[in-house]
Formats: sequence, structure tokens, C-alpha cells
Amino acid sequence: MMPEEESNIKWERFLSGDNDAYTWLYNEYIQVLFRYGSRFTSDSELIKDCIQELFTTLYKKRKVLIHPENVKVYLFISLKNNLSRALQQKAKYKYIEEDTTSFLLEPNVEDQYIDNESESIRQNMVQKILMALTPRQKEIIYYRYIQELDFDEICLLMNFNYQSAQNLLQRSINKIREHFLPKNPNSESQK
Repeated sequence: MMPEEESNIKWERFLSGDNDAYTWLYNEYIQVLFRYGSRFTSDSELIKDCIQELFTTLYKKRKVLIHPENVKVYLFISLKNNLSRALQQKAKYKYIEEDTTSFLLEPNVEDQYIDNESESIRQNMVQKILMALTPRQKEIIYYRYIQELDFDEICLLMNFNYQSAQNLLQRSINKIREHFLPKNPNSESQK
């Protein structure tokens, strides 16, 4: 059984009042949600609080919840909303524009394991590439290539229409190519 299918089954059982299914969902998604939350803030306690709030709210409102097409995307959106509210509150109610909220795509400790010099060089290049991207470009790269989400799911998470998401991804890829792919010396001599 595919993980998404199992999640859908557990979600249905949870909505029907099965506490074991609720526990399964929590255990299945707690780590991936924490890693996802760490893309928005390094405050691990805030992330834990927001995840706890998410699962508490799910439990309290299970009788009125819908069955989402993708449980993981639904949980990502919910956590992103919780974190956004918490970060705004933490900033003493200062208005934080969506585009200025940092989306961190730097590898965290779990992701970093460099076992030879060539891997270290590659990591340095990735860091330089990421620094050249805007927060929204980093975010769409993360969703598409790290989380492997499809465009419909990305549109939900980023509150974009389909064309805007495709355009942003294409601009991000073009920016990477433009700044970081080696120039072809033959193309210079042919001019």
C-alpha cells in the first residue's frame, strides 16, 4: 500500500473517532512536519508548539473536518498557517508581508552528511545558488524537487494559480541556469 493511500485510510478512521488512527497520523507526520516548520523558523520550540496546536485542533474539530485529497499537503498548509500566525504574534503584531517571510532552504543537521571533498564542493555550490534565489523561489524549489509535490498541491500551499506557480518555477530554474551553469567557450568564439 502506498503511504498516501494508508494516510487516507487512517484519516477516514480518525474522522470516525478511531484514536489509534489519530496516533498513527501524529507519529507518521510529526518528523516531516517539524522539518517543514524548520524551513520557516529556527525556533524549534515554536515549531513544536504549532505542531501540537495543529493536532489538538484536528482532534477537537474531527467531526467537522473534510477529507483532503492529500493528507500531507493538508497538514503542511495547516502548519504553515499556524506558524505564520505565531510568527506574526511573536513580532508583536507587526504586519509581515508574505513575500518577506523567509523560507529557509538551507540543509539542516539531519540533511547534512558530507563524506568526501567532492560532496563538500557540491554543497557550497548549492548554497551559492540558494542565496541567489528569492524566498518564494526557494519555497517552490523545495516543494517541487524536495517534497516532490505536483503543481496543484504547490498552488494550494503557496496560494497561487497554476500558471503563476509554473512561471515562478521556470523563473527560478532560469535564474539558476543563468548564474551557475558553466558558459560554453565555443559559443563565445562563434560570436
